[in-house]
Amino acid sequence: MNLNRRQSLALGASLLLGTGVGRAFAQDYPNKPIRVIVPFPAGTGLDVDSRFFAARLSIELGQTVYIENRPGATGTIGTDYAAKAAPDGYTLYMGSTSALSYVPTLFSKLPYKLSDFTAVSLLAVLEGALVANPKLPVKNAAELVALAKAQPGTVRAATQGIGSFSHMVGEWFVATTGAPIDFIPYNTSSPFASVLAGDTQVIFDALPASMTNIQAGKLKALAITGKSRQPLLPDVPTYAEQGIANFEPFTWFGLMAPAATPRGFIDRIATACAQIAKSPEAVERYRSLGGAPTGSSAADFDSFVKAEQAKWIPVVQRTGVKLG
Repeated sequence: MNLNRRQSLALGASLLLGTGVGRAFAQDYPNKPIRVIVPFPAGTGLDVDSRFFAARLSIELGQTVYIENRPGATGTIGTDYAAKAAPDGYTLYMGSTSALSYVPTLFSKLPYKLSDFTAVSLLAVLEGALVANPKLPVKNAAELVALAKAQPGTVRAATQGIGSFSHMVGEWFVATTGAPIDFIPYNTSSPFASVLAGDTQVIFDALPASMTNIQAGKLKALAITGKSRQPLLPDVPTYAEQGIANFEPFTWFGLMAPAATPRGFIDRIATACAQIAKSPEAVERYRSLGGAPTGSSAADFDSFVKAEQAKWIPVVQRTGVKLG
């Protein structure tokens, strides 16, 4: 039987971890820096969150954990790169809503699949929000739907590009409500500037991305996801309260590793993530952003990702969006 280098590393580590030598081997992990592949550009929300956790993982693990950005093609370039990395515990991947929940459904064929990864830990879940320019004459999502239907062409939504989270949530909203909304793609940094300037009227995105502008009165929130109202925005109704049912777009991110990464290594990192998630610093950070740190087990994260994919597949099919 011929084994390539990746398979040999995985098999050797797995055999070691089944012995007393293996347990000692796992206890010595990590003994060199760990890189985390982020499939989006530096400065994006996922990058900022990744750096927050990487800095604290460095302390928990006693080794440098650093970010390596590999953006492009709606996250597929970095995801494919991470999927093909050696499963030695020294390359991790920051998975997210877009790259793992729905992007695989946007393409007829990709060079990777979910089974190329093993789950490590879900790090945080963040609510979604519909926000608007304050001059738009609506107070909530229900009124936005009414305006869009009464005056087609009036409502334009900014997005971070075709297939981005802001685009797909908007398409889901249109498919659910029947509201005619035009989507205007921008790059990763300018959609909110467009809404602030009034060139577009609304944006569908994660709540943390707009929280500062909402609190400053520069944008107004029309709706949020979740089963109950957000304590930071008690006057903003949920979508469900407004009669928009079965609409649950939220964002999340968590660590994955190439498949066949030794279980002992995975458990070591997951334990460290759980400690970070319980820290006052992490709790306060994500509470202020309208979310919550999680630090889940690998098994729970695996179930979560599969459920997210199952949720998004019919959504993508209903919208008809395809990227290839």
